[in-house]
Amino acid sequence: MYNKTVLLLQSEIDFIPNPGFLNGNIESDDFVQKVLNSTHSSTKTSAILPAYLRRLCESDLLTREQEMVLFRTMNHLKFHANSLRTRLNPETFEESIVSKIESLLSDAEKIRDHIIKSNLRLVISIVKKFVTPQHPFDELLSDSMLTLMKAVDKFDFDRGFRFSTYAYRSVSRDVYTSIKIARIEESRVTRDAEEWAFEQQDDESLSLMSDQTWSNIRELTASMLSKLDRRERFIVRCRYALGGHHRVRSFQYLADKLGVSKERVRQLEKRAVNKLKNIASDYDMDELFGAAMA
Repeated sequence: MYNKTVLLLQSEIDFIPNPGFLNGNIESDDFVQKVLNSTHSSTKTSAILPAYLRRLCESDLLTREQEMVLFRTMNHLKFHANSLRTRLNPETFEESIVSKIESLLSDAEKIRDHIIKSNLRLVISIVKKFVTPQHPFDELLSDSMLTLMKAVDKFDFDRGFRFSTYAYRSVSRDVYTSIKIARIEESRVTRDAEEWAFEQQDDESLSLMSDQTWSNIRELTASMLSKLDRRERFIVRCRYALGGHHRVRSFQYLADKLGVSKERVRQLEKRAVNKLKNIASDYDMDELFGAAMA
């Protein structure tokens, strides 16, 4: 009993307040029990549903008066239970108060369950309008049932309008919003996937184009260099890191290799570059570009 007392003190009992609760009178048990015990025979709507859903749809749709009485009674029971909860003291172990609170909350839960069952067919009729291969019935119904439960807990019965209207708007809005969000997410994922695919294609195309282009340029350069003499080709390759030469060589390095002075290397380089310019001038620029990009 101590544990129950502590749990009740730690938990919150949510209800919709009403000035009439201060009078202390709860609705007639006979009227409430009559509504709770009401069922209805199978209809075209329930006949096409799975057995477990047909059982949930056995409650009659509530009239305006029944809605008002059930919501007022459910919230009044919670109000009374909450009032008793404030009197609890974990050190005194008041078993009678704890038992009374549990009884009140149990009765309130039965009424809540009945309201939910009575509006299940309304939820099903809404959900069926939104079913698609991407949004199956069971998934939408599960989410809509949660919306319905929240609507029951938040509905203010004293405002004068039907709960069925409030539930219809709440469920329709939430289903529409969830589908809209899902479609936006699907669109974003699809767009990201497409962009990634195009980027991959572009990267691969660029890589292939670069390899092919450089291969063509190397062939074109080799063709032009072949028109130089041996020393000129060697100097140009070493000075501009062409072919197998991966480093730019200094004039002194080339002078030592060729057995000539640094000045002579400069002269040979200048002569070789001028030859290449003359060779290139014989080509049409479009031909050069086309040869490189072919």
